[in-house]
Amino acid sequence: MILSVALLVLLWGVVVARLPTLWRDARQRAFWATVFTLALIKTIVLLRPDVPLLVPNLLGVLTAYFLLCFLSLLSGRGLRRWHLALTVAVLAVLVALAGDIELEGDLPPRTVAYWVVLEGFLGTVLIITAVLFRSVARQAPPGLPRLGLRAISTGAAMIALYAAIKTALIVGAPGTDFDRFEGWALYLQGGGTLIAVAGACVPAARRSRAIIGAYWSLLVLRPLWKAMRDAFPEVILFTPRRAVFELAGVDDVHLRLYRRVIEIRDGMLALRPYLPEPPPAAADPAQSEAAAISQALRRRAEGAPPNDHEKAFAEVGPEMADEVAWLSRVSRAFSDPARTPTPSGSAR
Repeated sequence: MILSVALLVLLWGVVVARLPTLWRDARQRAFWATVFTLALIKTIVLLRPDVPLLVPNLLGVLTAYFLLCFLSLLSGRGLRRWHLALTVAVLAVLVALAGDIELEGDLPPRTVAYWVVLEGFLGTVLIITAVLFRSVARQAPPGLPRLGLRAISTGAAMIALYAAIKTALIVGAPGTDFDRFEGWALYLQGGGTLIAVAGACVPAARRSRAIIGAYWSLLVLRPLWKAMRDAFPEVILFTPRRAVFELAGVDDVHLRLYRRVIEIRDGMLALRPYLPEPPPAAADPAQSEAAAISQALRRRAEGAPPNDHEKAFAEVGPEMADEVAWLSRVSRAFSDPARTPTPSGSAR
C-alpha cells in the first residue's frame, strides 16, 4: 500500500510538473502522455477496484503506445505509422477476447490468449525501452545523467520481467494462485515503475535547479535593474511575454536573465557621465560600485550637469555567469536614493 501511494504521488507530481513542457515539442508531449496514462491506471487500480479489469488493461496498451512514440522521437526516427496500427490491432484483439479475463482457477484458451497478447505487447515495448536506455547510458556523461538513464533501463527491465513471469505462469502453470503471485510481484512491477519514473525525473531535477537559480538571480538583480529602468526607460528591450507556461521554461527564464543584465549594463553606460570623482571608498569593490551608482543617480535626479571624465565601472567577464555574479553583489549592496515614478508594466 505504501509503495502504491508513493508511486501514485510521484506520477501525478511528474504529470503536473511537466505540464509546461507540452508547448515545447513532440517528445515532451509523448513523455507526458506516457506518465499521465500510467498515473491514471495506478489511480484506477488503487481507488476504484470495482472498475472492470479491461479498462486499466486497455489504458496500459495506450501507455505502451505513447512510450513507443517517445522512444522513436528520442532516437530521431520520428513517429511511425506502424506504432499506431499495431496498437489499434492489439486493442481490437483484446476487446474481441474480453470476457471472463479474471485469473482464477482453470483458465480457458480465450483468457490465456487475452493475457498472452497483452503481456507480450507490453513486455516487448518494455524490453525495447530497457535496451535503448542502457545503450544510451554508456555515452551519457558520468554522474546523475548516466545514473538516471540506467535507472530507467533497470525499472523497465523489472516490469518486463514481471510480464514475462506472469505470461509463463498463465501458459505453463495452470491453477496458479495469482492473488498470491500479485502480492509479491507488486514489488517487482511497482518497484520497477518507481525506479524508472524516478530516473526520468533526474534531468527534470537538473533543469529545475537551473530554473530556480535563474529566477533567484532575477530577484536579486531587480533593485538595480529597477533603478536603471526608472531612470532610463529606453533601455528596456521589449515587453515580456505573459504566457504562464512559457515563463516556466528553461530557455525563457535564461533569456529574461540575459535581457536583464543587458538592460542594467545599458543603464549604467548612460549613467557614466554622472559618476562621482573620486569614486566612493569601500572595503568591498561591489559596495563601492553600488555607492557610486547611488550617487550618480542622485546627481542626475538633482539636475547636475554631466561630467567630461572617462570614469567607467568595474570590468567583468568574460562569461555571462560572471556578469550575473558581479551585478548580483552590486544589487545587494545598492540602495536607490532618487526613486522616480515607476512606469506602467510588469517589473518582470
